[in-house]
Amino acid sequence: MTCYKNPGKESYGFFENFSFYNDHAVNAESKNSVVIKDIPEFPEEYICTEYGDKSCYYFLINSVFPSIENPHIICEKFKYIYNLLSNNKRGRKKEGTLKNNDWAFLNYWLNDKLRSTNTDMSICVKDFYEKLRDMDEDYFKIASTDDKLFNMKKHDFENMKKLFELYNIKNKVSETMVEGIPEEKSALCSVYTKEFNKKYRDAIINCRDGCSIFFNILTDFKNKYREEFSFYSKTSISCNSEELFVLPNYQAVLKEHESIKIIGKTTFSVLLPVFGVFFMLIFSDTLIPFSHQFLEKIKRTKHKLFGSGERGNELLSYTSDNDDIIENHEAYGISYYSVGDY
Repeated sequence: MTCYKNPGKESYGFFENFSFYNDHAVNAESKNSVVIKDIPEFPEEYICTEYGDKSCYYFLINSVFPSIENPHIICEKFKYIYNLLSNNKRGRKKEGTLKNNDWAFLNYWLNDKLRSTNTDMSICVKDFYEKLRDMDEDYFKIASTDDKLFNMKKHDFENMKKLFELYNIKNKVSETMVEGIPEEKSALCSVYTKEFNKKYRDAIINCRDGCSIFFNILTDFKNKYREEFSFYSKTSISCNSEELFVLPNYQAVLKEHESIKIIGKTTFSVLLPVFGVFFMLIFSDTLIPFSHQFLEKIKRTKHKLFGSGERGNELLSYTSDNDDIIENHEAYGISYYSVGDY
């Protein structure tokens, strides 16, 4: 599909103000129904004041995107976030506009919601937004350019989602290091840092294609993580060591992972023949009766081919010798397992 694009560094821009955008996303999750009339006791940003075709109800009564589950709810949540971002006047931002980081967050959010039930993204993110504008251009006044809203390939989206999870855990760590909090809550710091370190390593190891930008973003994040928490470690009860917040660089993580893989393969190649011999010894007693049957068949065939002559005696002597060897082996096997059972 032509609506796919490789995310650049600007696509990660909203992480610079993660808490601001994440709070909007969390609050939007409470929107789980469509409102088609004014409700005075609720703030305007919580409701859709339009009727029929000019509300998210449009997606409920029309099969516009059949492959998307509950598009009317996604519409309602997106409308809430869009309203807060476009009308926010933080910094020098003008009301009724969206900054690059706003677009970057909206693009990530739509990629997340529209692929939740369809990992292959059967529709274009931009087409969904354009349908919202067709539904109510007075509300969605801001036109999207081609490079603002686009579909991310699965591995690119997964990278960004893992970074999103890391920021969420980082916030949990931060909450446990506030001075004066109860000891039981402060004790969770070590739990969250272990979880954080594991997810950080997993994000690096599981990266697929286009990892250079992602690894650069992680490197910046790693440095900020250490700088932010190293100071607070002096006052923390359970995270009072700066080493807890020192993360390895991605090269070290990848090298360690490759070393573990090599050791695993080497161990397997060594143990495989050992287990083969082990199982052969275990089942050797089972194979001995078949050996007896085979030798008896040789004896019967001997009489047919050679009669009772000297060559028959030689063959009989040969088979008897082998029979003795097998019986001796059987006796050895019985003795061996008797010791083992003891």
